[in-house]
Amino acid sequence: MISAAIDVGPAALAAVIFTLLAVWCFTNRRIDHTLAALGLYLGLLDGYIKLRTGSPAATLGRDVLVAAIAGGALLRALSTGKRLPLPPLGGLVLAFSAIVIVELFNPEGPGLVAGMGGIRQHLEFVPLFFLGYAVMRRESQVQTFLVILALCAAAGGLISYVQSTLTPEQLANWGPGYSERILGTGPFEGAPRVAYDDDGGTSVRPFGLGSDLGAGAVAAALALPALIALIALAPPSRRAVLAPLAIGIGLAVATSGTRAALVMVFISTMAFAILSASSRNAMRVVLGLLFASMIVYGAFQYLGPDNSTARRAKSITPDKALTTFTQERGGSVQKFGEYAEDYPLGLGVGSVGPAASRLSGRPIGTQALNTETQWNFLVLEVGIAGFLLFVALNLALMVLALTRIRRVADARMRLRLAALAAPLFGLLAAGFAGPTSATVPPAPYMWFVAGVLSYWLVTAARGQAGSGHPPRGERSDRARTALPAAAAGRSGARSSLPGPRMPA
Repeated sequence: MISAAIDVGPAALAAVIFTLLAVWCFTNRRIDHTLAALGLYLGLLDGYIKLRTGSPAATLGRDVLVAAIAGGALLRALSTGKRLPLPPLGGLVLAFSAIVIVELFNPEGPGLVAGMGGIRQHLEFVPLFFLGYAVMRRESQVQTFLVILALCAAAGGLISYVQSTLTPEQLANWGPGYSERILGTGPFEGAPRVAYDDDGGTSVRPFGLGSDLGAGAVAAALALPALIALIALAPPSRRAVLAPLAIGIGLAVATSGTRAALVMVFISTMAFAILSASSRNAMRVVLGLLFASMIVYGAFQYLGPDNSTARRAKSITPDKALTTFTQERGGSVQKFGEYAEDYPLGLGVGSVGPAASRLSGRPIGTQALNTETQWNFLVLEVGIAGFLLFVALNLALMVLALTRIRRVADARMRLRLAALAAPLFGLLAAGFAGPTSATVPPAPYMWFVAGVLSYWLVTAARGQAGSGHPPRGERSDRARTALPAAAAGRSGARSSLPGPRMPA
């Protein structure tokens, strides 16, 4: 009985702490603070808790926090009687959401229970689009988000390094979720998450703080542009503080164990270089790129040539990349046309992907339909219409980034926005390796950054063009002025979502 009490004690304490966190997220008017807490939870705890407990229900915690933040903000906004304007690109978001809900009633669908899980895997992070638009209106808030990205990725990189030193059996002992994935049992039967050596042995492909292999490197791909921007913008006396973050991110890349993550890192970094070319911080950006490259190179050198990631990287050199892609993903890409022709209306949400494997118990390695790309996943779940809307939203964000970041008046803000937008290009490439819209951290990042860019590159840009000055939201960190009239509805007014109190 005493032993049982000891076992229950930590779980009960964790439940109490989480409940208090959810209540705080719901009641706190400083939505920027609650979003920061959510970011830390997603980056540091969500994946580990899921694998440590081995329960898919553990991921409901993130949904509770998202719902608490969005619900509290919405109730406070409605209580004021103010109109809630639809953000730019919001029409695409609502149209995609409507199609997802309609697909619940697809006659080919898997049923109500699996269908509700399917809705969740598509829409659980959509509220972050509206929160990002309504809240992230000051330079200091965007800066804080970049720091959180780098911090979480660095922590994940250090854990990835520790995991890379273990045997598969040792890492499997970390918890039931690790055991299923590494040993290929339960829903992962036939698809163990390990690397195979030339002699037939197996080695670890690290998870970092995520819930699947390569998650640490994916987080690094999202955070590397942020790290470079932080280095470029930091005064020389503070750059040394960023060195530990750089080391952690370098280790995340070097221990990724996946080619797709390495490609995503490369594309995100190159996109950042292009987007930041007009930031008037060119020399600092170049130095930041060189520093990041040296850190990643040093991490690979430290791990040695026998590192599984280094061996995989050899197959994506410029002279081998096309051949490797054709061999690894050519068949999956060809399936897209076949699925679009056979299932133009989709098979209903919850038919494939993570929700299907969890709710049906069907082993991932034996799924009949190919969902190894984001595009196959979308067309099977939400049909051609849903696929086109999702792609249109992402392309619209990329076009905005390419055409409007250079028009932002403040050079430092241009660099921050480039750091936010660059990983979207990497995520597009990562879509050829898996369903990014249903995994963490890509899904919450995409929806949140979409909202932030919608504000800064459309709404704030209109205010800047109309006044001939930097948007008021941009200069508020220095002058402490109100939000832009274009966003608040009248000059000097508070945001139409009155919950957050912007930090001084």
